[in-house]
Amino acid sequence: MPTKSVLELANWNEDQEITLLLSLLGKDVSHWQDKTAATQLREMDWVRFLRLTEHHRVVPTVYLQLKTLNHPFIPAELLRNLQAQYHRNTLRMLHLQAEAERLTRLLIAHGIRVLMLKGPALAQQLYGDVSLRTSKDIDLLIAPDDMDEAEHWMKEAGYASKSGEVRVLGSWKWKDHHASYLHPQKRVEIELHWRLHPDGGGEPSFDELWNCRKMGKAAGTSRQVPLGPADNRTVMTSCMYTLGSEHQFLYLSAHGARHGWFRLRWLVDIDRLAVCAVDWEALLPMMRRYGGLPAGGQAWALAAALLGTPIPEPMCPASATRQAHRLALSALAFMQASVPAPYPIAHGSGTGRLAPSEPLHSRALAEQAEAAPSVCGTCGEAAMLATSGVTSITEDASNDDHSPMSTATRCAPITPAVASSQVMTRNTAAAHQPVSRTYLLSLKEPRHRLWYLISRLFPSTGDSAVFPLPRQLHFLYIPLRPFLWLKRRFSKH
Repeated sequence: MPTKSVLELANWNEDQEITLLLSLLGKDVSHWQDKTAATQLREMDWVRFLRLTEHHRVVPTVYLQLKTLNHPFIPAELLRNLQAQYHRNTLRMLHLQAEAERLTRLLIAHGIRVLMLKGPALAQQLYGDVSLRTSKDIDLLIAPDDMDEAEHWMKEAGYASKSGEVRVLGSWKWKDHHASYLHPQKRVEIELHWRLHPDGGGEPSFDELWNCRKMGKAAGTSRQVPLGPADNRTVMTSCMYTLGSEHQFLYLSAHGARHGWFRLRWLVDIDRLAVCAVDWEALLPMMRRYGGLPAGGQAWALAAALLGTPIPEPMCPASATRQAHRLALSALAFMQASVPAPYPIAHGSGTGRLAPSEPLHSRALAEQAEAAPSVCGTCGEAAMLATSGVTSITEDASNDDHSPMSTATRCAPITPAVASSQVMTRNTAAAHQPVSRTYLLSLKEPRHRLWYLISRLFPSTGDSAVFPLPRQLHFLYIPLRPFLWLKRRFSKH
């Protein structure tokens, strides 16, 4: 099935700002200047282009590409803005890398095995440089049985739980997948994972992930510390472990699919992973075993259509199915629903520059990008999936990767036009990045759908927040589950 049909059906080719952004995110942009007419660049909505770049968290890549191209019609103000964000992100990523190494060293010293998810370790693994990817927090994966001890040492390191939810019975180990912690002085957020994904879906055990781990070098001085009972070998504490390449694809494709791929940066990760040393032949049965074929096929279909990613031969059958095509269209609908609409202020026609009233320097643009009410070019089942049974994307999606650029938003000068736009953003916050339960279930294979529906009958940490009970009475959450679920539902409305 030709991947071009995905873009043609979604009408993405008609959006010149997103087309330019996609061209810059591809690996080969040497033909960019030949294909882009001067008139197109003159009419480019550069403010919207900036907002798209910030929304999709791809500022480092876009800045370096535009700087290299050095085209006369690219506004100097835009480059200065991107440069400032690039430098802030570099400092932020180095800070996160140092803190991740400190926490990893602490946990390993007490016999707790740790794998790094996303963040600086993934930036180093896929991009070769921590400054080339953005991240808002540090994600650490540990074995479920180590959670209590790891939580103790997190508190010893100065971190406090953000949720404060009480874990109910043992269902939290497979219904939930992470807990969040914040260091009040360093303002660093840690997500401590004991699973890769929520909802008890199929995934490799921690032991399997640990046995296939890869080593990534981190900043710092090397020292050797003996491990506890979990591993009697010694490791270089300046090293952090990441997922193996095959497990990395399984994780990144499922993570992006679960969030509707509303950030292009997740697809760029897939594009970079496509050229890494991955045993694609071994990955295919792994995807079948853990129900990763729908999300994997969707990831390849989107990456090939949007970024021109070459699909490895063993992965071609997964990306060419009707299901992959349908899921790709659904993701495009979600992505279009979340991108910023054209800026309402008129541009200086024919100048290739920004109108004086356009506050390009304002970080408030990043906040405006968080919600756009219109969905353009939706089609068929994709439109149905994007609008029927709408719920919010999981909580970690709505908070995911608010990069350091957005932290400057609160102190940036805001013009009346920007302020009115922010009011509109707040009013539409409820519709922020919509996704449907139908779509989420369509990502699961039949056996995992059944297990997901059965899991809804078991208590969750949210039940204790609605109706607190002493630990010795937690067994009552099982018969109370339907009533507590209904209470949360009606409270939301």
